[in-house]
Order: sequence, then C-alpha cells, then structure tokens
Amino acid sequence: MRLSRLLILSAFGGFASFLLLQMLASRLPSSFIGDTVDSLGMLYGTMLFGTGLFAIVSAFMKDLWNSPDTRILRPRWIVFLPALIGAIGVLHGYLSMASYYSTLPEDIAVPHNTVWATVTVGALFTIAATAIVFARQRANQDPSPLAR
Repeated sequence: MRLSRLLILSAFGGFASFLLLQMLASRLPSSFIGDTVDSLGMLYGTMLFGTGLFAIVSAFMKDLWNSPDTRILRPRWIVFLPALIGAIGVLHGYLSMASYYSTLPEDIAVPHNTVWATVTVGALFTIAATAIVFARQRANQDPSPLAR
C-alpha cells in the first residue's frame, strides 16, 4: 500500500474512531475518557487520532521501511507525528489562554489540564508506534551468540 493511500485511510479512520469515542464519552460525562475527549476538541481529537492511526499502521508496514525508494528520506519520523501535533496543541492552547483572566487561583487549573490533554494523547500514540518499530527491528535481527 502506498503512503498516500495509507494517509487518506488513516485520516478517515481517525475521524471515525474519534467520533465513536465522542459518542461513548457522551454516555459517561464525568469519566476520564469523557474529560479527555472534551479537552481535545474536534480539531485536535481528529488530528491526533488520524495521525496516531497513521503512525501505528505505518509502523506495521514492512515495505514502507525496506523499500529502495526511501534510502534518502526514511519515513521513520512518521511515528513522532502524534507527539508533534500534541506539542502544537499545547502551544496553541497556551497562546489562546493568554487573554484568560482568573480571580481565584483554583480556576487556573482547569485550562491547564485541558491544554495538556493533547500532548498526553499524542505521546501515548507515539509510544505505541515506537514500541512497534523497535519490536519489528528486534525481530528482524539475527540472534547474537550471547543470547543462545
């Protein structure tokens, strides 16, 4: 499967999975899943789930990593896309919170929790995709004489 087709399928899959998670979160409004989905919002939820699915599926693809066309630019950076989008979400959240004024100190915690949800979900997708890549590399290596 080509990388462009995989990206399009992952975008639709990420959108569908986030909508499914949003429907589940609406049934459990005061749960951890509900709070996280509400904190992500539609923009970052769709982007994180789409790139997370893209990173995980591309980590499973053998021909993506070993094709001769990718000698110059190896697409291993794909597994870090969800964390990058999460970091952009934190930056966007703090820039949009610059005009936020609070009279009580306990009111400040809620926007900070909302802002950091994007990088948390992005890091979880990145950890999963990176673990798959490392497990595949480990499985492809020849066993060393010390391991026998």
